[in-house]
Amino acid sequence: MAQCPICASPLVETLNEASTWVCDECKEEIPGDARFCPVCGTAFVDDLRCLAQPDQPAHGRCVVCGQHVCGDCGIRRQGRYFCQRHGLEEESPVEEEILYRAEDREALNYRRYLAQQGVDCRVFSAEQDAGLLLDTRSIDEARIIVPSKHQGPAREWMASRSIDKGHVLFQCERCSALNGFDGGGCANCGGS
Repeated sequence: MAQCPICASPLVETLNEASTWVCDECKEEIPGDARFCPVCGTAFVDDLRCLAQPDQPAHGRCVVCGQHVCGDCGIRRQGRYFCQRHGLEEESPVEEEILYRAEDREALNYRRYLAQQGVDCRVFSAEQDAGLLLDTRSIDEARIIVPSKHQGPAREWMASRSIDKGHVLFQCERCSALNGFDGGGCANCGGS
């Protein structure tokens, strides 16, 4: 077993508990590997880009749709970040309340199957997520949004189940833009 070079204490391989920390803005406990606070949308890393202005760093993420926003594009209301589209709304819709069509049930099944594969994703909502699309042709086909870091497992799952490639959009982790299945990188910022 490896030892500390200073005190000769045995070193552990990994920690058993997932680390957590507290958001400086809203004081909520969040996972230690979070890039954004899930409660208020504050960005914790500085290599992220604004969706509308990819040359500007993202200060936060819209708590409704997940769009990355800079200081000029973002709206801070009640201590939370919003995009221009959602910053003026009073109440954001609950995901389960907006799902009533057959396509929405299909999306919930996709989300459940991908969760079993360890892929975190969310159901696409034309009302909430349209501002993240660079190509509006995808709006009628899209069912779920998968973070770009999970492209590999999501593509394997889609191929094994013959899922239409238009049903899945990948969200750039750098600028939050939604990209189609066949794109090599992000069409907005060039990220992967």
